[in-house]
Amino acid sequence: MNVSTSLRTICNKIRRRVGALRAVRRARVDTQARLAAAPVNRILVICYGNIYRSAFLGCYLSDALQGVAEVRSAGFHPKGGRPCPERHVAAAARLGVDLQQHRSSVVRKEDLEWADTILLMDRHNWAALQEAGADPRKYVWAGALCEGPVEVVDPYQLTDQSAAAITERLLRSGRGLMEKIRR
Repeated sequence: MNVSTSLRTICNKIRRRVGALRAVRRARVDTQARLAAAPVNRILVICYGNIYRSAFLGCYLSDALQGVAEVRSAGFHPKGGRPCPERHVAAAARLGVDLQQHRSSVVRKEDLEWADTILLMDRHNWAALQEAGADPRKYVWAGALCEGPVEVVDPYQLTDQSAAAITERLLRSGRGLMEKIRR
């Protein structure tokens, strides 16, 4: 790798990081603008692995929005068909969401085109969506729909108690989205 290529690589990384930070800073405003701009009919819920955050919120919204909007969930992890971890299945069940049959899906270009609203969790999802060519006008940040930070952290390596708190926050985010859709 020559110096020119190295500098270009470094500049691209910096550009992506600055773009992600800018997106986080604007997340609440952009989320409100998206929800005010057009009806929400087809929601794609995204996270990295589609076994925690998007699995829970996708299942919750799918049940709660029957007849109002279609909902899919997917992730960027390269392997699909993975079940949710048992501890997450149990935490979701305590909140009335059944994840026993859920299997992860890998996001496809067709999913990004199908959705009129893409519900994302964090800056890493934002960056992956940008790289996948998703339309940023479709983005809605889950954390912007309730109190707290706009990013909903991945509970994958967190304690059961911390993971359960994130699941409860996702429930509040889902309720916040439903409130905005049904106005």
